[in-house]
Amino acid sequence: MKKILLFLGLSCLSTFSAQENLLDPNYGQNTGTSIFAFYTNGQASGGLQIHDTTQLPDGKILAVGVSFYARFTANGLLDPTFNNGLGYKLISPSHNYNMIEPAGDGNYIILDASTGGQILKIDENGNSVNGFTTYNASGDYVDMHIDPNGKIYVIRRVSNNHFLVRLLPNGLVDTTFANNGEIALGSTYQYRQVKVNANNEIFIGGKYQIAQNNRYMLVSKFDAAGNLDTAFGTNGHFTRPAGEYVGDYTRLELLEDGKIQGFTSGSFCFGNNCFGLIAYRLLPNGTLDPSYKNGGAFVLPIQSNSDPVEVRRMPDNSFMIGGTGNHTMYALRMKANGELDTSFGVDGKIITPIIGTGSSYVINKGFELYGNSIVLVGIYSIWYGAQTKYVGTARKYFFSSNNLATTDPEKSSNKVKIYPNPVGNNLQFTSNDPVNGFEIYDMNGKRIMYSATPLKNNFINVNALTSGNYILKLETSKEIITAKFIKE
Repeated sequence: MKKILLFLGLSCLSTFSAQENLLDPNYGQNTGTSIFAFYTNGQASGGLQIHDTTQLPDGKILAVGVSFYARFTANGLLDPTFNNGLGYKLISPSHNYNMIEPAGDGNYIILDASTGGQILKIDENGNSVNGFTTYNASGDYVDMHIDPNGKIYVIRRVSNNHFLVRLLPNGLVDTTFANNGEIALGSTYQYRQVKVNANNEIFIGGKYQIAQNNRYMLVSKFDAAGNLDTAFGTNGHFTRPAGEYVGDYTRLELLEDGKIQGFTSGSFCFGNNCFGLIAYRLLPNGTLDPSYKNGGAFVLPIQSNSDPVEVRRMPDNSFMIGGTGNHTMYALRMKANGELDTSFGVDGKIITPIIGTGSSYVINKGFELYGNSIVLVGIYSIWYGAQTKYVGTARKYFFSSNNLATTDPEKSSNKVKIYPNPVGNNLQFTSNDPVNGFEIYDMNGKRIMYSATPLKNNFINVNALTSGNYILKLETSKEIITAKFIKE
């Protein structure tokens, strides 16, 4: 009988690097690491093929992948309170759950990238949410974005043709958008990510492939009604040659000043030493920002093609980037000006030891942040039963050696004092560092209040909250601090 376990050793990690000194020894089952594998007769025969994760307000991680939902504790173990102690749910028939994002109401939207996929909604226990209509139009589902109003934007591909669909928060198609709910994007461009700003303007990134060795970076802009904004770039599109390769991962961040920060992988030249992470910044009109590094775009060699799987903007406007290297996973912190933050990891980067050898695969699937530490989540392949199988893994690193004494995430509230608690109108707090913003969640995980504006008076007016328990997250330039409070 197959049984899923947390393997006690990372035998596939064959090298040791300076970054390993930053592993959190209290995380996982092996001093900083966890493996989520199936075993048959004592031999690894596959595992949880993780494709995406999201962090719950209490620090736990909800994960999705190939035909499963799972929940991990903040310390990297299968959650014994999930699915009657098993920690995971296997789903049949087979589904390729590729993305999970908070819906904004305490539940979670999942993108199923299987052929003829779907968009569905679950709660933190992996149960379907009543009142949500699963969207399952034909095609392959590439990406999704949820705006602050709960509307869901989905990139759907049918053969070589791409479409952008907008769904209402209940899962039904928003027929007031574009042409009966969708934009026909055509087949010329290969779109990979969609982002929507506060004005409901839509930015879609990807690549434009003219020939096998002639590929362009791509960002297109549409207005709130779904019309191509022809004033952006050249007739609505920013394109730039990127040598003989542009990767399938495009990551966009929309900045408050209207600029667009982009990341992909590829090259600006031809040859063996050209590949890396591409970073670029656009002006609001869709042209390269000449004030950004190297006139607007540059390549940072990391390892191999350096696909940026996940990008997150930090409170100080730096960017945390996690991705896939050469049999490795990596994380780096890039300053707003494009320079590496050398105080992070080793010279600005954390790169795992080599996982696997030869023709095996290692793929980063994103990361989760806990104060001054980062959990890299991914999969690697094994050969079992004359087939390629995948095993999930997670590794937790501190940002730097200065953070090694940092308390673990479930105790982070010790870093801030809040009072009075219970509170009536104004929640006061003290913090060693300036606070750049805050978020307040209810106990169902729904974000109730938030602000990205620095808090100069060290209090938050919570008079509008109803009586009950809440979770406060304060963002400083160094970390995110969590505390619980009661509203009278």
